[in-house]
Amino acid sequence: MHLVTSQQVQYVIISSRPGSNTRFLKAAHAFWTRFDNYESSPPLAHIHDDQIVSLLFATFNRNRYTNAYEIVTIQGHEGRGYASRLWDAYIAFAVEKKHSMRLKLSCTPASVTWHLRNGLVFWGVDPKGSLRSDQQLFPTRTEQLHHQTFARAHPEQVLPPPRAMNTLLHEALDYYPLSGPQRLRTAQAIHTAGPFWLRESMLAQQHTLGAFLQ
Repeated sequence: MHLVTSQQVQYVIISSRPGSNTRFLKAAHAFWTRFDNYESSPPLAHIHDDQIVSLLFATFNRNRYTNAYEIVTIQGHEGRGYASRLWDAYIAFAVEKKHSMRLKLSCTPASVTWHLRNGLVFWGVDPKGSLRSDQQLFPTRTEQLHHQTFARAHPEQVLPPPRAMNTLLHEALDYYPLSGPQRLRTAQAIHTAGPFWLRESMLAQQHTLGAFLQ
């Protein structure tokens, strides 16, 4: 894994063949540039045969959170496991070098299956119809999957911190004016997440706490 500059990402974009992954990378690069993130949070890259083949855009904050924003495989290099290798390097880097303790991200409906294999669980839906994850972070995929299994059995013990939970409680599919196709994709993603869609457990816990406090 390597940290890369804005100039390196621009070169990758210019030299990449057209396609959906290249469009996705352009959008990620524009976002990182607009918020001036390149200096404080350079993207992480997986390099194969001296070529950047996958990029991950993430930030690390003082609250010991890492926020993963985008991960993309370079057009023409799909299906070779490069993104998975980069993800494994990223979580190790986040925990061991940046001392991150929690992970937060929004997972697009198309990437839910991939992130389930990374050990994620989900609590809510963002305004674009992506599933929200906020959970304890471990340095290996194996540990993350063990935590995922534990979360399934004991969701009340892995709830996000109170401030994050309060935000997630207001992020539900029915709250947003999504188009019919968007709504359907998100609903299907929730169905795919299955036992790792923990929103109902969070709502039940909120109800229990509310009753107790009354």
